[in-house]
Amino acid sequence: MTRETTPASATAESLALLRRALAEKGIRTEDADVMVTTSGHPTLSLAPGLLVWSIPRLFRWFTAGGMVLHSSADPTGAADLLAALFDQDPRLRQQREYLQTLLEPSGGLPI
Repeated sequence: MTRETTPASATAESLALLRRALAEKGIRTEDADVMVTTSGHPTLSLAPGLLVWSIPRLFRWFTAGGMVLHSSADPTGAADLLAALFDQDPRLRQQREYLQTLLEPSGGLPI
């Protein structure tokens, strides 16, 4: 029995592959970073203002230069482009690391 691939499952799988590729670049994501839009497309929040949409056949995000579209068949390439954003703007990495500390169970409240 084969599992039928739906657009929603395909975009979710593409996003999972992107998360793995980002982790290989040192950008760890959590399940809490993934949300699904009302139209059923998963999104990945990497930092305030940096949201990656997984739409059929594409990843989409915005930079200061405008909208970026990248083939979801190449999650490693998309991770390279996103990691470059983190390298160009250290604030993004700091924000990402801060968000991760909020998600880690420490027993204390964030200040």
